[in-house]
Amino acid sequence: MQRDTGFLIRRIYDAVDDVDALPDVLAGLCERIGGESGILGTLMKASGPLPFAVLFHLDPALMPTLNARHLNNVWRQHMVTLPVGIPAASDSFVSFDQVRRTDFYGEILEPWDIGHAALFVVDDMPKFHVAMSIHRSRTRGPFTSTELEASQKLLPHLKRAMQLRLLLERSHEQEKLALQALDQLAAGVVLVDSQARVLFANMAAQEIAAAGDVLVLTDGTVKPRLREQGGIFRGLVASAIAGKPGGWLLLSRPSPQLPVSALVTPLAGRLAASFAAQGRLGAAAVLLSDLEGQASSSTEHLRSLYKLSPTEARVAWLITRSTSVGRVARALGIAPETVRTHLKHIYAKTGVNRQSALAYLVGAAAVARVPSALSPVRGIQSFKDME
Repeated sequence: MQRDTGFLIRRIYDAVDDVDALPDVLAGLCERIGGESGILGTLMKASGPLPFAVLFHLDPALMPTLNARHLNNVWRQHMVTLPVGIPAASDSFVSFDQVRRTDFYGEILEPWDIGHAALFVVDDMPKFHVAMSIHRSRTRGPFTSTELEASQKLLPHLKRAMQLRLLLERSHEQEKLALQALDQLAAGVVLVDSQARVLFANMAAQEIAAAGDVLVLTDGTVKPRLREQGGIFRGLVASAIAGKPGGWLLLSRPSPQLPVSALVTPLAGRLAASFAAQGRLGAAAVLLSDLEGQASSSTEHLRSLYKLSPTEARVAWLITRSTSVGRVARALGIAPETVRTHLKHIYAKTGVNRQSALAYLVGAAAVARVPSALSPVRGIQSFKDME
């Protein structure tokens, strides 16, 4: 039974955010004009394989051969000259007798039992065409003008749905790139909704949670390890979700380790818009600063950027957290005069001559993560060793 127009239009717009609806759309279009199989996809204007294709009643095993040998087939050569939204029968360009003498027929059409096609340019974009072909066997004969006209009510909706799908895919790609960038930060980042459900946690945040001494990530939610800090944390999230400033919270750790500072702030911009488009309204960002964990990132980056030795990198990190050469010497178990010698080398290699300038360089080096395979800071049991 042929599906009615209203149903097909609804399914066309379902395909905007549900790629699984496209085969159903293609099936409905085939039924509408008397086709037996079909393909809907993007044809790049430059040479290259089909980056996106949906098949109906076609064996996908032939797609590699189509991409490798027959993308510029005789049907395509004529199809890309068609006006958008105006279908044409393949037989109006080239007869079946001509087509069956080609390798395209022997390697693609004959195995797919295709003799005739209705060809469509759904949309013409700067770098590609959104194109569709609907087929039937040679025994069924060419598509008629009446059959082609039966698609006209649906083509404008298909064009608009594919445009919307492209915009949505671009938004998803921007979201993916933004989240990948967050994964490179040394600071922990957790994106949560109004119920403190985790929308995203970057690698640094996952590592902080994995230690089990500050945060608990469980059942898709995040909360402080200490129960008494839970209410404060939820209040800050609720404030940020409501568009208010949010606030700071020091997440306690077992002594002697330093606490992790958490800044809860409203999530705005493209990433928030992308979450909203997916129905995830209201989001906040929790930014986690773990000085102990960032020591490894900072010292490794200092070594790479300024060719510091491992000890020089540790001295640079520690001296910016203390004004006392003596404290640095005690933390590393070396003599104060040795620390001063290392500082002379550090200043020479970094091009600065003041501790305040060195602190700026160290802070900048702590922004990005280093791979976990790199060696952690050695010789410092805790920042409490500096006291």
